[in-house]
Amino acid sequence: MKKNHDVIIAGAGPAGLAAAHELAARGARVLLVDLKKDIDRVRRACCANLIIEPGTHGESVTCRDGAFHFAENNFSVTYQGAILPLRRSVKVAPGGTTLTICGKSPEGNVALSFDKEALLRGMLETAAAHKNIEIMAQTQALAAENTAVGVTVKLRENGAEFAASGRYAIAADGVNSRLVASLGLNETQRKFFARFMVMACHIEDVDCPYPGSWITFVGKGQTRGGRGQIYMCPKPHKGVTDPAVYELTVGVPSLGAQGVSAGQELDHFMKQGCFASWFRHARIVESRAAALNFYTPLLNPVAGNVIVAGDAAAFIETYVQGAIMYGRRAALAIAGQLEAGRGLDDYAAYWGKTFEYNDPREIALATQGFGLHVLDDADLDYLFGLTQGDNLRGFVNEFSDPLTVRGALFGHMEQIERERPELARTLKRFGEVSVADALQVGAS
Repeated sequence: MKKNHDVIIAGAGPAGLAAAHELAARGARVLLVDLKKDIDRVRRACCANLIIEPGTHGESVTCRDGAFHFAENNFSVTYQGAILPLRRSVKVAPGGTTLTICGKSPEGNVALSFDKEALLRGMLETAAAHKNIEIMAQTQALAAENTAVGVTVKLRENGAEFAASGRYAIAADGVNSRLVASLGLNETQRKFFARFMVMACHIEDVDCPYPGSWITFVGKGQTRGGRGQIYMCPKPHKGVTDPAVYELTVGVPSLGAQGVSAGQELDHFMKQGCFASWFRHARIVESRAAALNFYTPLLNPVAGNVIVAGDAAAFIETYVQGAIMYGRRAALAIAGQLEAGRGLDDYAAYWGKTFEYNDPREIALATQGFGLHVLDDADLDYLFGLTQGDNLRGFVNEFSDPLTVRGALFGHMEQIERERPELARTLKRFGEVSVADALQVGAS
């Protein structure tokens, strides 16, 4: 069985749906395939917060009037789901002291929590309205091969394998992209760091003392394995926002010496952890999981007639909004090729200029910020305690958050040097920590 299309898109997540709509609106014949039966259903762990800090990946995104608006790229995506403003980012040490960052947006928010399923539902409806899009659910893209006249994508549906041919293909099949792997790009363009297993639960009846906040539980004492951080924030769940449903998420290296799974870590945290009292009456209403391969980003997201978009090209993720933006830009690039014979180089240049993790220093900075949890629990409680009364403002953003935290702690460096000189020396050396050490995935 062989099908012919202008463009074949692997993956109907935010990147693939954005690309499919944009291409179909310009008259291209599009085949969109996705492994899931229910494309708008979310089963993978994904924090799905709107990152509202201006300039993130070269874009500034807001939510108003039932849509996400992209100021720099001048387009909008309809969103009819609930929005929960997050007013604070609260980092909690094992002893209970906190480092609190208040929202820096004009509305006083650090981020916006949204319903990814509602977003996907709306994007799917928009894409499916085009008669020149064929959507195949329960279909996996296995490999892509460039040809003299375009590209061939090997697909599997209900156990049967077949090929689809097109002039171009978009690999929007996520962080563990099979199309990227099939093209050999992981070996030729990237460095592998680690494989993380992630578990997330949506939980009712949490006695949370910090409502409306993005909460990060930091410190070795928070987990059985002594690694990682645990995140929690309120999430719209199936349209429910009141009473609050919280999403609790943890990631652990798949080859950790402690041999503790992500699910075991969450169970331990809720039942025996430092803040188990918050979960005395809690009930898990949904669980999600994911396996994430940590690679450096693709230096060039264009491989012949295959364009890589969204998380498939990224270090970890592009955020949901980044996936939408890059999926659309990939579509515009292909439309330019179809209409005028140029566009792919523009997409590669845009990716290189805007995706912040393309700068190796940003990977180091973000992971060093993540690596704060390697400090002793008592040291974390001491450091966070120094910030009580500080007027800290910022956003939930893995690029700027480490700088905000660093600034808060270094603002008390004279006192730290006087009272804890060894700790002061450790803090000053944080910039020397390798990515592998910050992620705690080296040998131990």
